[in-house]
Amino acid sequence: MGEVVKLHKSGKNLVITIPVEICEKLELQEGSEVEIEPFTCSGEPGARIKPKK
Repeated sequence: MGEVVKLHKSGKNLVITIPVEICEKLELQEGSEVEIEPFTCSGEPGARIKPKK
């Protein structure tokens, strides 16, 4: 099972809070940018998050 993230509203945007353990594995730091795209796997909707290079 995956980790749980939280969504927070900030103005007109949603902020995704990612657990520190995942950020460390992806080598993300505060202020890092990631790409997010919707996708479907086995009929289940989801989102793919990739570090922006």
